[in-house]
Amino acid sequence: MGKLLNWLWLGIWGCWSMLAAAGGDTPLRVGTAADTPPLAFQQNGKVIGIEADFAKLLQTQLRQPLQFQILPTAELLPALQRGDIDMVMSGLVVTDARAQQVDFVQPYLQAGQMAIIRTDDVLRFRSPASLLQGGFRAGFVVNSAGADYVKTEMSAAASVPCANAEECLQSLLSKRIDVFIDTASTSWLIATQPRYGALLSLYRPLTEEPLAWAVNKNNGQLRERLNAALQSMQQTPMFEHILNRWIPVRVAND
Repeated sequence: MGKLLNWLWLGIWGCWSMLAAAGGDTPLRVGTAADTPPLAFQQNGKVIGIEADFAKLLQTQLRQPLQFQILPTAELLPALQRGDIDMVMSGLVVTDARAQQVDFVQPYLQAGQMAIIRTDDVLRFRSPASLLQGGFRAGFVVNSAGADYVKTEMSAAASVPCANAEECLQSLLSKRIDVFIDTASTSWLIATQPRYGALLSLYRPLTEEPLAWAVNKNNGQLRERLNAALQSMQQTPMFEHILNRWIPVRVAND
């Protein structure tokens, strides 16, 4: 059955690609950093992940092909403002600061900062209230939303900065920190990687971080096309299938 579903998946992708190509329009240039699995990342020289699968579904809705252009995260919005690309699909979190620079399509997914712990400590950190107490070390990536959360909401804990998510995960495994606060994509990632089997996300968003695609503020027509296409996509079983394919445990908003 698994092989049958895989063949069906590939067949659907092939049909959609042919339908999009049949539109014959100039491709939309899509900027992505491709550095945030499972949202968007590279494998064998290709962009894969949630954004890549959404792009395949989106181009059939628009009847227009999409072409990814990989750029550093810091260059995505400037490139969009200059008109070097037409839209950004890179797991962008909608923030007030970013909304001053570009326009966002309606969010396609709600995410947030999450706490990752060692499985041995599940009873110790079984409730959100336990994160507000002291007596443990909280890791975070410097200059991130997780860093802001630890500094403002977890002041009773000893804060430990990391250069990147991998460093914090290794610090958690080696017991140099007790909790790692980071974006939801890191929690989704560890659930699929056996090397992180000793770690567990609490899967309870500590913040509200809607994810959305971005367009130039002077391109309201494209924004409305994307909003309409997204609404149609969300009514199809394939939209949910894509999310379930890449996110093993969905965000619990309660």
